[in-house]
Amino acid sequence: MHNEQLFDHKGLQIYSLLLLLHLHNNHTHKSELCTALKITSPTLSQLTEQINAFDPQLLTVTRHEVILNLPYNGQAVNALNAQILASSLCFQLLDLYFKYSHLTREETARILNISLTSTNKLIGECNALLSEFKLELKQNMLRGSGIQFFYFYFNFYWNNHAKGSALKNVVISDHGFKEYAQQKLGSQLNIIQNDQISLWLSLLSSKHELIQSYFSQEETKPLFFEIKETPLYEALLKYFKQNWIFLDKELVEYYSYLTFIFLNTYNIISYPVTEINSLFKHSKCQQLLEQVTTILTNSYNFNTDFNSLRSSLYFTINKLLLLEGYYYSNNSLNLEAKKEVSQPFEEKVIAEILNIPLAKQFSLEPHKLQAIQDNLKMMIYPHKNMKRNCISIGVVSQLTIATRYAYITKIQNILSKGHNISVNDYREEADYDLVIADFNLHDLTKFKAPVLFLDDLEIQSNIDLLEKEVSRIESDMYQPLLLQ
Repeated sequence: MHNEQLFDHKGLQIYSLLLLLHLHNNHTHKSELCTALKITSPTLSQLTEQINAFDPQLLTVTRHEVILNLPYNGQAVNALNAQILASSLCFQLLDLYFKYSHLTREETARILNISLTSTNKLIGECNALLSEFKLELKQNMLRGSGIQFFYFYFNFYWNNHAKGSALKNVVISDHGFKEYAQQKLGSQLNIIQNDQISLWLSLLSSKHELIQSYFSQEETKPLFFEIKETPLYEALLKYFKQNWIFLDKELVEYYSYLTFIFLNTYNIISYPVTEINSLFKHSKCQQLLEQVTTILTNSYNFNTDFNSLRSSLYFTINKLLLLEGYYYSNNSLNLEAKKEVSQPFEEKVIAEILNIPLAKQFSLEPHKLQAIQDNLKMMIYPHKNMKRNCISIGVVSQLTIATRYAYITKIQNILSKGHNISVNDYREEADYDLVIADFNLHDLTKFKAPVLFLDDLEIQSNIDLLEKEVSRIESDMYQPLLLQ
């Protein structure tokens, strides 16, 4: 689930318009915006008028372009996004069902000031969003397991915190966890980590009366008993006994179980501390983590980022194995932009990871498989130019020395952001993966490598041709580890 799915139709259009402007350096042609948003020119005019009615300083509309006058993270844009979200009936409904444990449809209709027919339709739309989390608005309650309930609402409120729609009427506190983590868990929490655990614990605290009913659903699960054998669970048990003295024994155990899963799916305390103290009997996370890491490090040189890679993989894998559904922290447009520049090489890497026998055993639902692919793309994206195989390119040129080196530098600049390359003057005794010429060569037989003619690197079609050929060579170099 993406957070944008909470917006109503018009709100989503406004949000997407602002985001598209941000992704295109704050200005875009009207025709491009209409195509991307799948709207007509009159509708675009209506949207820009609505935005400028909120703040006349936000947009400048010329004959051909729409210009965002402020940085995307500017206070005015955030305030507008918060207003859009707060007006969404879907957001309001889900917010209500956290604040009120029991709410009839008639009460819901009255609070939202809509008809009963509209309420029934709205509940159906929200249930469509909740289904992947195995949650459902049914019989006047939000029904499902406790861990799914709190997992969903943690993301629901956390992802909307920056938009000014954080949980209201609940005191957000770390309940002494920051100090306990430092003294007993070997972890110094940063601001974000402390805010996240504070929100999590405050959600648990505010729903104390609901816990008992959810606890009865999960106390007999094998996972509950396996987690109880881990050192991290024991440490959490001590924390809740010391700091939550109003809980009885059973609920102390359940709070510890819920928070164990939370700490294994979000990077709150030190990753090495979390991993080594969370091993339980039938956990497949560590084994899968090792296999995925092996494939990635066989293809990319992560250098000093290796620990960050393992950490990201660990929490992502656990999120997919221990929880139902996936709540994206990225907006969908940003994610799509990264997908568009996906390379054949990384597609092969990701395909091999998905074909790991252990991964296939889980028979993950389509939305989880998609989440794996999306997360891997996000992890790989900053390391596109750190592939282990370096592509050697020789340049044959009739240009003068100064102009020739400018030509070579241009090739390096075009390719270096996404590929591991070496570009030099062509020498007959050297071996190359690709030869580039700035003039037509009549005799190609002396070249062992493929030859690409590029006379002008200012032409976009030539740049696209260069990128395509290097990506093809790179893809052909990929060496899978899994035996067929």
